[in-house]
Amino acid sequence: MAWADSSPSSTVTAESSSAETTIQTLDQAILSTMQAGEKAGYQGRYKIIAPVLNKTFDFRGIAQIALGSDWPKLSAAQQKQFVSVLAEYTAATYAGRFDSYNGEHLAVIQTQQLRPGTMGVFTTLTLKNGRVHRFDYLLTQDKGAGWRVINVVADGVSDLSMKRSEYTQMIKNKGFSALIAHLQQQINDYATGKKS
Repeated sequence: MAWADSSPSSTVTAESSSAETTIQTLDQAILSTMQAGEKAGYQGRYKIIAPVLNKTFDFRGIAQIALGSDWPKLSAAQQKQFVSVLAEYTAATYAGRFDSYNGEHLAVIQTQQLRPGTMGVFTTLTLKNGRVHRFDYLLTQDKGAGWRVINVVADGVSDLSMKRSEYTQMIKNKGFSALIAHLQQQINDYATGKKS
């Protein structure tokens, strides 16, 4: 990947530090969730990760991009409902998947301004066996809340692109209510251990 300006200004450096802190906060919560493991159960892990995701992710921004041209067609109440369910689904995903700890290590390896108003924080998850997974976070600046995650690229796969493809297709074929029901079913599957 080609990096941007290798000699950033002090302002960019401060922004980099702030964006990196956001991801370090997230990484610590993920680690705590993993370490809580089966002893805490799904609900215990959910309680650890959900508040941190709400502080570090821009769920309204993610929702707007994920639904594309369908977003402005929704009522204010529907928009609010979708953002809420999307946040709950994201927390359920983390609580369901990060359910055990076996010596994994999370680390920030690079922070870079990708364009004005967008930072990239590139991290690794190293397993005990030495296998490394890449998690690249794209963050945008929220005036009231600092830098917040707008997309996660896991091992080269964009979560936001996948959501947009799936969600817009579902709305087109089955409608908004079906999309909400689909996400709520996935949340329930994580909660009951049917999905991991």
